[in-house]
Amino acid sequence: MSAPARPRHSTVEDGVLHVRTVRVTDPVDLAAHVPADASAVWLRHGQGMIARGEAWSVSTAGADRFAQASAAFRELAACAVVRDEVGRRTSGLVALGTFSYADSSQRPSTMLVPQAVLGVEAGEAFLTVTAVGAEPELPEHWQDLFPATAQPDSLQITVEADHTPLEYQKLVADAVAAVAAGEAEKVVLSERSTVTAETAIQPSVLAARLSRLYPSCWVYRIGDVVGASPEMLAQTEDARVDSRVLAGTRPVADGGQLEDADRAAFHRDPKERSEHAFAVDSVVQRLAGVAERIEASAEPYVLHLPGLEHLASDVSAVLRPGVTSLDVAARLHPSAAVSGTPREQADAIIARLEPHDRGGYASPVGWMNAAGDGQWAIALRMAHLVDEHTVRLQAGGGLVAASDPVSEHAEVLAKTRPMLRALRGEDPEHLHGA
Repeated sequence: MSAPARPRHSTVEDGVLHVRTVRVTDPVDLAAHVPADASAVWLRHGQGMIARGEAWSVSTAGADRFAQASAAFRELAACAVVRDEVGRRTSGLVALGTFSYADSSQRPSTMLVPQAVLGVEAGEAFLTVTAVGAEPELPEHWQDLFPATAQPDSLQITVEADHTPLEYQKLVADAVAAVAAGEAEKVVLSERSTVTAETAIQPSVLAARLSRLYPSCWVYRIGDVVGASPEMLAQTEDARVDSRVLAGTRPVADGGQLEDADRAAFHRDPKERSEHAFAVDSVVQRLAGVAERIEASAEPYVLHLPGLEHLASDVSAVLRPGVTSLDVAARLHPSAAVSGTPREQADAIIARLEPHDRGGYASPVGWMNAAGDGQWAIALRMAHLVDEHTVRLQAGGGLVAASDPVSEHAEVLAKTRPMLRALRGEDPEHLHGA
């Protein structure tokens, strides 16, 4: 057995970061100030963080990537000098991160502490600046670091999937056959599409557009991933953890919503309920090792998003002492909502039918503060940034014995539409239920 990969991190000259957070009294529309060189973006309902620069980072790989990154950040935080006059979860010292799906992934998992963060939480705006070895200098005005940004023209794009519709449907049929044969109870298979544009693709613009199109999703841009996730893997605050589980999907044409009768039928559908139950059970079972008083929704509810509706359940619990948000995310990943159940058997089928590295797809993406609280969404409705003119979209769906290949292919196509709309620069006004 090879030795675990050692974490690689940027040097801090005297081992100490100096962090300063001050209030911003102006009203701030974060999506209107995402800089072209943003190092990280985290937005939902007009709140969150936009960041520039990198004061510190850590890069890890392998089965211990979560633990190594967490330990490196905790070591950094223990020595940091922090002056925070705001006292919010996202003020002060915060690291944002993106992790790889598989233990064997060649893509590094990273966490970074930005040099500057403009944030809004609970309606209160703030600016955080960080420097190495000395007190950071504050700009005269926060807009010196985060000026208003203009929206460029829409992109003309071409889209090419890894498989033809019939090829992908054959893969789905093979996975369903494996489930029917008893190899697993549920498998989540995904498809990739490569998008190319004649002019440069700007990740910061994609993030800003996604936040306008899908304000109820957690919009992220960290490292090589950008997207708008509807699914919160783990968020913690004051020893409490919450997780939103999505499994079971109905695509809806033209960004609309299901009719009441169709929604009721979807909510009752045995195939969808079975798939959803697997996902909820996987979260509840894995939380048992790090939390107590675990509670889950008695019944799933239908979550409405433009063009998609999901069965959703909320799970909450009380964390055991010393457990951080990243500890919880590591324990829950990958949930049955993105891998299947049992996990090992599902992953074996995925490896057989989906041999490419998932990279950052369907993996934890989010942030953690010095106290260990944070938010880690599942990197869904996403794209990998390949080069200046290319992104690679990835989306998948849960398969059980009753799954239909044609319907499952339609679901995957529907899950790529959020990124395609952002790439094309579509107007959010025609979308409903965001």
